[in-house]
Amino acid sequence: MKFPRRRNWLSAVVLIAALAAGLAAVSRLRQAATTIPAPDESAVELTITHDGTTYKVIHGAVYKAGFDPARLEFVETLYDPDFYGKNYAMVDGVPNRKDPETGTLYPTRRHLEEGFESADGLTDLIGPQRGWTTLTLQSPKAPSVAEYVALRKRIMSGQGGFLDNRVEIEKALVHSGERSLRCFSVAPSPGMICAKASLSNELLHFAKGDDVWFSAWFYVAADGSKPLALADLESTWIKEYPGMRIMLDPAGCLMVELKWADKPSYRQLPGKEIVFPAGRWTNVRMHLMLSEKTDGQVELWQDGVSIIRANGRTLPLASAIYDELEIGITAHASAPGAASLYVDDVVISADAIR
Repeated sequence: MKFPRRRNWLSAVVLIAALAAGLAAVSRLRQAATTIPAPDESAVELTITHDGTTYKVIHGAVYKAGFDPARLEFVETLYDPDFYGKNYAMVDGVPNRKDPETGTLYPTRRHLEEGFESADGLTDLIGPQRGWTTLTLQSPKAPSVAEYVALRKRIMSGQGGFLDNRVEIEKALVHSGERSLRCFSVAPSPGMICAKASLSNELLHFAKGDDVWFSAWFYVAADGSKPLALADLESTWIKEYPGMRIMLDPAGCLMVELKWADKPSYRQLPGKEIVFPAGRWTNVRMHLMLSEKTDGQVELWQDGVSIIRANGRTLPLASAIYDELEIGITAHASAPGAASLYVDDVVISADAIR
């Protein structure tokens, strides 16, 4: 099941604050707001300062510092602190994810390879055997969460087809073997943050201190626009599904971003950027060492050439579990036209990929 994707929590906080500014009711709301005594710093998971206001994440919730330094004001809940015990069970030393409706246990994975061979359609891909769990087709014809979830159900049950965006098996253009994955997305309409045409696996399990290796071959069609993002590694247990994503900057060069709060980004060295090509297969390989602190590691290669090597935050919070890999057009934003992206030979692993 996919959960609603909303704007970044810090952006939402800032927007709400801006709308409330200058209203006479603000002082009354502050007096009635839920507050807690400021805890010892050892209990704080994250501290972010934005436009002079300090926000703290404590036991799964966001609080902000106000006029009284001894108290913090509740803003919103980010995640359930008990999410792990409620949703995972250890079986023979392997974390298993619980189906929320049936209680069925599914072993999580730290290694996945997918070349899309022997699959003739999405129903051959999505299921516990291969590990893919859902697809997302957010577009002008299905812009809201309710609309694209309903569309997905119709497609998977055979009761309907694609509207504008598509995710499908491709046989004519492949990197190896006989099949690849084709993702097609029209541009988002005004008012939409982005459009999507992607495939996801929510049975992964990577945590703080882990190494994550990712490799895939991508082909961006030369007769269209380039998508904004190609792959996301996310935590579905935290609001907004934060995580690391491989994306293209405005100049069309690969970069990596932690999609979370102040969005730390990792870019190619100025003056040495290599543009991501269109019209041919290109290999993208990434290595992460996961940490919510600045000692995390990010490495990125394009066709075997090292283009990014940096230290920094790679995990939103120390307790976060990266359980989802999303591939394809995971975001299509400012480009004016449609984008076609082909994906093949996907690998994600705790072991090094060379």
